[in-house]
Amino acid sequence: MRVRSIAKYTAFLSLALVIVFAAMSLIDATPALAHCDGLDGPVVSAARIALQTGDLNRVLIWVRPEDVGEIRRAFNEALATRKLGPQPQEMADRYFFETLVRIHRVYGAPSPAPD
Repeated sequence: MRVRSIAKYTAFLSLALVIVFAAMSLIDATPALAHCDGLDGPVVSAARIALQTGDLNRVLIWVRPEDVGEIRRAFNEALATRKLGPQPQEMADRYFFETLVRIHRVYGAPSPAPD
């Protein structure tokens, strides 16, 4: 009789541990974000300077050569839209940042070597 209750207890404990670990993995399932994804990261910092100076070359180090065309198009659209006022400028900047970071992350362009 005692052997049965120990077996039941062990089975119950095993099931409880599986449920707890499954729940913990769901709770902690947050996407991993690289520093470059943030608005304070180096990709967006370079993009801010590029938009202010009109120099696209500042951001091209963050993307593959085959993606330059798409980045150039987004950059030119952002520059043209920025002239329409403060709110369009903010939206254009965000569009350019998001395009640049998305392409950088999807294709895994290397980060530039530190100075």
